[in-house]
Amino acid sequence: MRIEYDNTMQETQTAFMALWKKYSIKSTLALSSAFVIFIAVAVFSIVTNDSILWWVMLGLFCGLLANIWLKPRRACKKLIQALETMDEEKYAVIFGEDSIEVETITATDTVNSKYLHTQEELYSKETQDLFLLFVNRSLIHVFPKRCMDESQAEKIRSYFEEKRI
Repeated sequence: MRIEYDNTMQETQTAFMALWKKYSIKSTLALSSAFVIFIAVAVFSIVTNDSILWWVMLGLFCGLLANIWLKPRRACKKLIQALETMDEEKYAVIFGEDSIEVETITATDTVNSKYLHTQEELYSKETQDLFLLFVNRSLIHVFPKRCMDESQAEKIRSYFEEKRI
């Protein structure tokens, strides 16, 4: 089965945040817990022993806590800005028996690049508007449902369930 599609900036942003939630939220929560403990210790130390060192530590820990939560949003914003300067690309995905092939099609209808993935390295997720295909924590393919009819969407859903992706 072959499906041609394109991605909007909103779909790309949704995919990026889904990738972050899938692979980074646990470490972000663990670091946040540690920083909250450090902040509590700093506040307690300021109350009991008003020292400039504890004020500096409090500011540092609050800044680090804010940074780990704002970093993915800044990265997403930079990604969107970079993609806005590029020409629109179209893609085609071919669902094979034992692999998934994603092609980037340029304006001249030539295939610019191909990605061939086997099932061992993939994880899929379905949202209301998208099928997301995560590849090894580093790449995500976004298949918008707006570019396919209901039968194609059902075939993709069945494919992912059958292959346990």
